[in-house]
Amino acid sequence: MRLGCLLQRSVGKLLLEAPTSHVPHFSVRGLQTGLELRAEHDRGFGDWDKKLKVPYGGTSELRWPAYNERVHPPTGEYRPAYICHVRDNIKYSPKKFWGIANFVKGLTVDEAVKQLSFLNNKGAAIAKEVIEEAVDIAVKEHNVEFRSNLWIAESFATKALVVTGLRRHARGRFGFIKYKYMHYFVKLEEGPPPAKFYDREEFNPDEMLTKWLKEHREKLIPKH
Repeated sequence: MRLGCLLQRSVGKLLLEAPTSHVPHFSVRGLQTGLELRAEHDRGFGDWDKKLKVPYGGTSELRWPAYNERVHPPTGEYRPAYICHVRDNIKYSPKKFWGIANFVKGLTVDEAVKQLSFLNNKGAAIAKEVIEEAVDIAVKEHNVEFRSNLWIAESFATKALVVTGLRRHARGRFGFIKYKYMHYFVKLEEGPPPAKFYDREEFNPDEMLTKWLKEHREKLIPKH
């Protein structure tokens, strides 16, 4: 016990006597500052990671539009051109929009617009407008040659502003009501879409039956 106290005192004395210039100082704030300083290097980082105001009448500042400003290093690998677009603060529930956002994912822009035209739904009309707007941006601002040579690589909605209100009821009572808004994000890529966007297992009845029989025949029945 006494030896441990002596060791602690000696170590503390050495630390106090050591010059402060040789003592490393680590902090989360310093680490973040270092990352921001290194963001100017040619490693794919830069202004694309900063929040920008949503174009075409948007009121929010999001990082999604800034991906259009990203400059990739010339590594030699094939990278198709892409366009990121978002419409913010749409008066629609993101949970209701989930099915529509996944419905158009993996389709060409022409096929997505055609399929959404047959849906009698407010969310389908919103998705159609945003996709057509993204196609116009790709052609006018990003030098995409053929507007039909695009497919939807990403399509999702996130929760945005939620306004809480009151609804009057009988006998002087009231109830709360929530008006939900959402952000709709879409990413278009140039070229043909993949043949199988969702990597799902193919179900062949004959192979499944053979596999099932093989698994059951290989079972070991324990002897009591």
